[in-house]
Amino acid sequence: MPASDPAELPRFTLRQIITGRNDSTLKIPGAWAKAAAAALPESIIIRSYTDAASRSGLEPLSAGNLREQRSHHVLGLYRRSELLRSSHQTLETIRAAIPSDTTRARFDRIFRPRGEWIVDLHDAALAWARMRVPGLTLGATRVALRAAHWWRPSASAAQDEVLLRAFYGLSVLAATDSSAFAAARAKLARADSTSAEAAIALLTAYTEAQRWYASALEFFLREPWIPGGHGQSIRDLVQAEWRVLSGTREEIQRPVIETRWFGYPQAVPQYGIPPALFRHLVAVENSAAEEWLQENGEPSLLRTLRWLPPGDTVPTTLRIKSATFRLTSVARQARESLNGFLEPRDVIAIDPGYAPLLALGAVVHEWQHLIFRRRQLELFASSLGSGPRSMIRLPGVEPHLAEGFAEWSSERILTPVTQRWALVGLGELEKRADLIQRDRNDHHVLGYGLVRALAAALPDAKRTTELLLHNAEQPSGILSEPAVQKGCSRYRGAPDRILTMPRYRMLIPEVTFTVEDGFPDVTAMRILVPDSVHSTP
Repeated sequence: MPASDPAELPRFTLRQIITGRNDSTLKIPGAWAKAAAAALPESIIIRSYTDAASRSGLEPLSAGNLREQRSHHVLGLYRRSELLRSSHQTLETIRAAIPSDTTRARFDRIFRPRGEWIVDLHDAALAWARMRVPGLTLGATRVALRAAHWWRPSASAAQDEVLLRAFYGLSVLAATDSSAFAAARAKLARADSTSAEAAIALLTAYTEAQRWYASALEFFLREPWIPGGHGQSIRDLVQAEWRVLSGTREEIQRPVIETRWFGYPQAVPQYGIPPALFRHLVAVENSAAEEWLQENGEPSLLRTLRWLPPGDTVPTTLRIKSATFRLTSVARQARESLNGFLEPRDVIAIDPGYAPLLALGAVVHEWQHLIFRRRQLELFASSLGSGPRSMIRLPGVEPHLAEGFAEWSSERILTPVTQRWALVGLGELEKRADLIQRDRNDHHVLGYGLVRALAAALPDAKRTTELLLHNAEQPSGILSEPAVQKGCSRYRGAPDRILTMPRYRMLIPEVTFTVEDGFPDVTAMRILVPDSVHSTP
């Protein structure tokens, strides 16, 4: 390659991208919907939850408490003393089963660094604060919290839980509304000096404890703590499952764990762009750009896209005969979507209040979303061939199939763990028990039933996954598979289930830009009017 002109800046073109749904309804073939209901009745979901709770030493939440307190429960802020006992017992038995002394020492550094268990964010924050303010007690913060209108006595909850809820809420406020948080912190500081010192130290500790939280989850994902041979990590279990599902020896990379204050127990995947798709989305326009990529890497350019102009503040639409598009940008779409957009790497963002042992099921669930989407995008990239394209229509994943696959796959992967330590699977089972009572059409519940019915009709998990991948955007095609037709034949004639879905269609215009010192400078932008919503010119 000839050397580039030193004065020539790297120049790239981001292809025009179309993404999103144009159809406001989803039709689930009646036979398949009926088979799903038979495969997963409400009684099985509730019984699975109550059995796991009992095996964990916990009293199952009633239907009313599931609706009202599930979030607080998995955040360690409802029936906390009971959950702490179960967590301590679970961690003790995990520690005893760790095959390696080295791994056990790492475990101890995280979960009992000074001989006392640290099981969640609240424990970690209190431990950090007590190192800075010796003798600090949670009760010492009451006066300051009351002065700031963040605490008052409660007859319906343990007082420690009420206080911890206040600090969790203030931590969320700090991340979501800086002005309101500054005002609340100022009120804390004006209270009785002893109480104010304790409250501010603990509030700072919640920020510091996020590092502990990420380390705790990383330990379970990375370290060989599960008995068997020299020990296995959760990554090893995920790797083994996907080698069966894909029929390859490809290495599965661990996603990055990032803490984010959602204000409720939440984990979301943010989808990185596989290298196979990158060169279809981004055109390298000169030799300087090629050299820049070789030196900085594709993820760096994807990060640079965040600095492109965000677009008009007023929503703008493009209407053609067959569709209406909202015009947007990479920066705006990445900011507005929980799943990000054209991300430089696979990430799982999780609220640090989500108790780690209960959150493991959610993390593996989101990991399945990441792997499934990466496989889908790699298949899509291979279908595009090698010719240049001016416009890319990114395929979607129908939400019921996406959530159903993640529920089914993560449950399979974690079975060796949850059979031994029921608490690890309790968070996901409690979620399902809550959701099925709220809405039987919820993506997780109905989707899980659909995938279970599909798996029962097919010869193995590999074929189930292949069929889901090839029909991820439009699930009605799955019923054309003879084995699925046979498996659902007893329900032939059942009416189709029609669900209303959010309809959205996004268009990101083509942008040509140069890069200097990591920042882009737009040189051209254009909109190519699609012939139809299905075209990929």
